[in-house]
Amino acid sequence: MVVIDFHTHIGTPFPALAAKYFGIEVGEVFTVEDLVKTLDKFKIDMAVTFPLLSLPGTDFVKGWMPLNEYVSKSQKKYPDRIIGFCWLNPKFVDKAIRDLKRCIRELGLKGVKLGPRYDGYFANDPRIDPFYEEVSKLKIPIIYHCGPTGVNSIVSICNVADKFPELKIIIGHMGVWWEQLTEAGWLLKKYENVYLETSGSLSHIMIEKAVELVGPERVMFGTDTPYIEYELEKRRVEIAKLTDDEKRMIMGENACRLLGIKV
Repeated sequence: MVVIDFHTHIGTPFPALAAKYFGIEVGEVFTVEDLVKTLDKFKIDMAVTFPLLSLPGTDFVKGWMPLNEYVSKSQKKYPDRIIGFCWLNPKFVDKAIRDLKRCIRELGLKGVKLGPRYDGYFANDPRIDPFYEEVSKLKIPIIYHCGPTGVNSIVSICNVADKFPELKIIIGHMGVWWEQLTEAGWLLKKYENVYLETSGSLSHIMIEKAVELVGPERVMFGTDTPYIEYELEKRRVEIAKLTDDEKRMIMGENACRLLGIKV
């Protein structure tokens, strides 16, 4: 079974809880080497990874690009382990489109992470539609940070799926709360271009519910490393009342199909 973690971060200074868990000093950066060691420890074949927060000395006048360049270098260093995504802020539409083209065409990154809550916009704001149009042209997936707030709720992300049915959209954390997942269940059933990613979703019961709503072929394993304990995230899938075939799909087969990885 191929195992792919669809939600990891590198270049991220450690908060206190994560630092204690990984045995690293608070504020020290979680590097790609730290990530690869973690993948080895927990028998994970590959990880989709993107930045969060800042590397030391990052010039935020340049936005997310210094961090995206680090992810690109990490992917080149570990091509069999790291699947790099860029993080961009489409609120600044023209710059985001320019940076997106560079990230995909020059830096070789494979998708894009969006964090409306962090970067200050609504996922379904029509003013950023030109950015979504460019993502569609590049035929790459989008993974969102998704939570209970309106800026990045499941409903707002499904609005994007409705307008851009050709996009491949991954809802990170499955909305976090049970109410998010169940109340938006009818929308998730409707949009076959929307996938659910399991990290931070509170309970194995939510994973079972996700499979009930959208089928096992549209649910993917993730951990949000280094922010959540790896054992916890893996264990939720392991104890879920699902068949072995369904668990194999969630743990890696779906990600391989979505990303065009041959195994």
